[in-house]
Amino acid sequence: DLSLWSDVAAGAVRAAFGLARGVDAYFKWRPTFFNDYLNYITGIISGQPKWLLPWFNFWGNLIALNPNAFAWMTRIIETIIAAGLLLGFTRTWIYVLGGGFALLIWSVPEGFGGPYIPGATDIGGGLIYVFLFIALIVLDYVLGQSPYSVDFYIERHFPAWHALAEWAPAGILAKEPRYLSWAVQTVVIIGLSIMLTVFLLILGSELNSTPGSTSLILGLVQSHFYKILLL
Repeated sequence: DLSLWSDVAAGAVRAAFGLARGVDAYFKWRPTFFNDYLNYITGIISGQPKWLLPWFNFWGNLIALNPNAFAWMTRIIETIIAAGLLLGFTRTWIYVLGGGFALLIWSVPEGFGGPYIPGATDIGGGLIYVFLFIALIVLDYVLGQSPYSVDFYIERHFPAWHALAEWAPAGILAKEPRYLSWAVQTVVIIGLSIMLTVFLLILGSELNSTPGSTSLILGLVQSHFYKILLL
């Protein structure tokens, strides 16, 4: 059934993206991120065109007032986004928060993907995340309720929850979605939990090893997640 498997595919994309954001959140809780937070911001200023310097100087000066507070806010926001994607909780606000935060990351610490110099190879991961959040909004608008989300079960008891969870118009939301049995869903949930745990354990081990092996494992993890998200 096309409708059944469309919902499965949409839920899988959201969960895979949630796993990727979970790894992102993990990095934010490491001491190196907290200690070097201001350097991440100020370091991007070098090489930027003069007409963009006011933008970066504004953020550099603002964050310099209390870098620890901004580091904590980043940690908390990343964790909320990852949990919201994995659980399918308050999807309306999670997608807006995630897209807006990704756009901010792209425009400040990623320097709009720049500086653009000979040899540059990409435009920054933050912009890719923005488009992924837009894609999730489109999927929810077309498919309606996601039976593979916490939102779906909350809405059954509190219909007003639609405002926090759904992008689709009333006509689409009126249709009762079909979904896989709880036995299958339980296996998938356990599998996702194991995957996230294994990734975090591997990253935790490798980040404390030699720089060469660290860069290798990070490259493999990033490549793996991009392959999942592009399937």
